[in-house]
Amino acid sequence: MSNEKLLLDLGGTNLRMGYGNLESFNVREITKLKVDTEKDISNAIYTKLAEQTVDEIIFSAAGPRNKNIISMTNRNLTLNGDDLRLKFDVDGCHMLNDWESIGYCLPLLNDQDIILVKAGLRDPEKTSLALGPGTGLGFSVLRHIKGVPYVFATELGNTQLYNNYFIKLFKLEDTEGFSVLEDFISGVGLAKIYHILYQQELSAETIVSNYLVEEKATNLINAFVFGLASLISDLKLSFLASGGIYLAGSLMRSLYNKGALTNLEEIFNKHKSKMHSKILRDTSVSLITKEHTPLYGNLNYSNIRRNHE
Repeated sequence: MSNEKLLLDLGGTNLRMGYGNLESFNVREITKLKVDTEKDISNAIYTKLAEQTVDEIIFSAAGPRNKNIISMTNRNLTLNGDDLRLKFDVDGCHMLNDWESIGYCLPLLNDQDIILVKAGLRDPEKTSLALGPGTGLGFSVLRHIKGVPYVFATELGNTQLYNNYFIKLFKLEDTEGFSVLEDFISGVGLAKIYHILYQQELSAETIVSNYLVEEKATNLINAFVFGLASLISDLKLSFLASGGIYLAGSLMRSLYNKGALTNLEEIFNKHKSKMHSKILRDTSVSLITKEHTPLYGNLNYSNIRRNHE
């Protein structure tokens, strides 16, 4: 088995690629390429394989994984790892949901890779949660079974249980287009809510940049953070994630940089039960700042997946 792996992360617009080494656990020669078609993706992979001999491809993409197949949610594209293995003549091609790969990166994070949003216990060798509102809402669970890390991707963003709560929180009268959780808690959701409330189309980035500058943006962001904190508080109790909660993505980093997450701790800790309030107080919430977390997560998966077999 070679130590060299080709690591790929495909989003709605760009393909990120790099070589990973299992001895150094380093990801190097990372490139980002805009790809429009399946042919673009194949050509990019062929180019990388011509530059470096690898025995394995680890490929993460946005979409639910069924065995070794991912049907992407932000592209009209289905990726079959077994077919890609044959096409590119490698020993293995393993598909991961993008939030699986982020989950597998959690054990690699050190104190320099995160910012502590809320103090508490942090131990990614125990059950941990990774969550990020971006184009949609990503969520995965890291658990250790007999000492081996397993990451479970979810479709939390497409659940409907919280709809009424968020409709009331954001005081929405027109609820067309708000049918699942990520319609509220995501960057796209933030822009949609602003448009419904104020009849003005602004991007999520602009809304966040207007925090503490414009009253409408400030009020909406405060409500958004309130809802997010309440959600992750419930998720903590649902999974008893004693390892901590990790927030990821550019939207979360922007909210932190604008000072919009200062009330998260108070909201997160609030519970009528003293015992459960203590459980929440003891839980850390961290913001991931490490770049290329899916690629590092892919590399870690390559390392530990043999313990799954």
